[in-house]
Amino acid sequence: MKRATGENHLNAEVERVAREAGASLVGFADVEGLACLPRAVVVATAISPAAFGEPAEMPTPPYYQEYLDLNARLTKIAERLAGLLECAGYRAQANAATLHLIDPETLATPFPHKTGATRAGLGWIGKSALLVTPEFGPAVRLASVLTDAPLAAGEPITESRCGECTVCQEACPGGAITGESWYAGRPREEFYDAFACRRGALERARSKGIDATICGVCMSVCPRRPR
Repeated sequence: MKRATGENHLNAEVERVAREAGASLVGFADVEGLACLPRAVVVATAISPAAFGEPAEMPTPPYYQEYLDLNARLTKIAERLAGLLECAGYRAQANAATLHLIDPETLATPFPHKTGATRAGLGWIGKSALLVTPEFGPAVRLASVLTDAPLAAGEPITESRCGECTVCQEACPGGAITGESWYAGRPREEFYDAFACRRGALERARSKGIDATICGVCMSVCPRRPR
């Protein structure tokens, strides 16, 4: 997989700062026409295997705590990278790990982190609508920075690499996954029901005493996730 991880000085400096701050993966994407600025830096942190329990136990308290901790870390990384790019003379917009600008009609965000991630070559969209990376499967949290800095962009991934696997579909407590495969430009609704996912996640989290809309079952069962 080709990635732009040092093709110019600015790429190298952004990646160095991100990794020193705790990022597990760093990617650079051309998002012209998809976002308010033409380039994106996408950072991911891996979720510890210890945070996962058996599918019936998800979401576990350690998983929820990891979710909160990584969101906070990623948001700080994104803010730090935006500051670095602004100091270099470019516009930059840090996008927090958990985006709150969600369209209530579609449950979509203006620019999903995972769109930038696929265009950066960090991974593809799985049947669960999560980003799936070669290194960590779907067990990552994401944040991003939009910028007009002339960063060298990675080679996009445009098709699913999940193949015939339907483990996440079979395990999904909300029945949100159709089993169809993603490809770039395919409407999310053709392979994943965001509303069913939200209902199932909210019910499941509440049953575990967790006041959040999280689940983690599809992530926990994915065979690409490190154990």
